[in-house]
Amino acid sequence: MSTAFDSLARELNSAPPTRKIRQMLERTDLPADVKALLFELADITVTVGGKILAIGRKLLDFALSLLRAFPGIALGIIVAYVLAGVIDAIPLLGKLLRRIMGPLLLAMGIAMGALKDFTADDFRARVDGFIDAFRALTEA
Repeated sequence: MSTAFDSLARELNSAPPTRKIRQMLERTDLPADVKALLFELADITVTVGGKILAIGRKLLDFALSLLRAFPGIALGIIVAYVLAGVIDAIPLLGKLLRRIMGPLLLAMGIAMGALKDFTADDFRARVDGFIDAFRALTEA
């Protein structure tokens, strides 16, 4: 195996253990159905070249770290979806207004959250590093 693949395998398997991820998710106020889906995601593994890669745990670890690093963007997205749901509940015109206003609210929520999180400028570098780690699979 190539050193790039070995490096990727170490990176993927450096995610917190399933037990720790479950504890983090249990402390959230997410509905039980959502937690169950995330628990299943955490258990996803892939065997490549005789090595077991904990892809699900790494994805959840990365997503949770983004939520911790950029809480403003996450909150902006949540508020936008809640407002879009309220608009959807308006009788007669709600469905039409949601189609128009939903994307605008989402864009506005993301933009306002990003402005709040603007001081954390390492977002792009973190995402690029995460994606580059997976590129090693195509080269192996």
